[in-house]
Amino acid sequence: MPDQPHSPRERVRQVLAGLPTPRPPLGELIIDDDLVRDLAGLPLDKPLPLAAKRALLKRWGHDLVTVAFSSGWGAPVQPDPKERLDRLRFWAEESDLFLFALVDGPFSMAARAWSWDQALIRFSQRDRELEAFLADGVIEMSEWFAALADAGAEGIILGDDIAYRRGPYVNPRHLRAAYFPFLTLVTATAQDLGLAVVFHSDGNLWPVWEDVLQTGVDGIHGLDPYASMSLALARQRSPDSLCLWGNLDVGWLMNLPDRGQIRAHLATLLGPALSAPLIFGSSSGLHAGLPLEALDALYAEAAAVASLTMDDD
Repeated sequence: MPDQPHSPRERVRQVLAGLPTPRPPLGELIIDDDLVRDLAGLPLDKPLPLAAKRALLKRWGHDLVTVAFSSGWGAPVQPDPKERLDRLRFWAEESDLFLFALVDGPFSMAARAWSWDQALIRFSQRDRELEAFLADGVIEMSEWFAALADAGAEGIILGDDIAYRRGPYVNPRHLRAAYFPFLTLVTATAQDLGLAVVFHSDGNLWPVWEDVLQTGVDGIHGLDPYASMSLALARQRSPDSLCLWGNLDVGWLMNLPDRGQIRAHLATLLGPALSAPLIFGSSSGLHAGLPLEALDALYAEAAAVASLTMDDD
């Protein structure tokens, strides 16, 4: 679909280029297909019509959509790449949304190749086999990124859960030697193709925050609120050009807060970060079982609170 001057696609491009927008874009890392089926009244055992998801995103005023090419290193079933490329083409042709492709980062690639425990050991020991594997992976990712761009992707989300609540799984010193050099290469490879890059991780990233910034990523998604992460602190510790995305726990919506409670919560959450590039969304995506009424209120209030707060400035 052709771009318009103030289209959702352009709004996301702007924040990823390091510029704030009058109204921050809205969007999620992942929206579970079963959630869409449930909210749209569709059978759970049938393929999801992408038009149904498009209607839901329009209802919520989202500016982006993510197509996942990985379900995480430990998932028993992974997405079919061909089917996901078809999804990218659908969104490129049938919407004005910014398109992200979610792929594994170096840590997840290693965990899938060996195992979680083996990956931890190899990253901790500066393993030569690991280094050779990741070097080959950078070359393969370059070819894959080109295919994603050809299908319509404009951004890459590198999904790598390298941390838990207390900090990184691997000593930061070892990550600086064996992980971040490859994350930097993968980031540059995507950016050389004109793709924006967002890094995602759960957990407490403060011990390696500067290391993530030095990879050159355009944005960081996650900001796990249960791991001492916050938009306010992330904004203070980051360049003004870095796009932040996340920090909202959607599990809170299961308590069915009223509109006033949602408005107050979002004003506190978003206020310190609105003067710089920001995408509004949860820290981990939307899962099945979330109530439609609460989600409707969440995104309506997010747009309203953002606009009012920026007007006050």
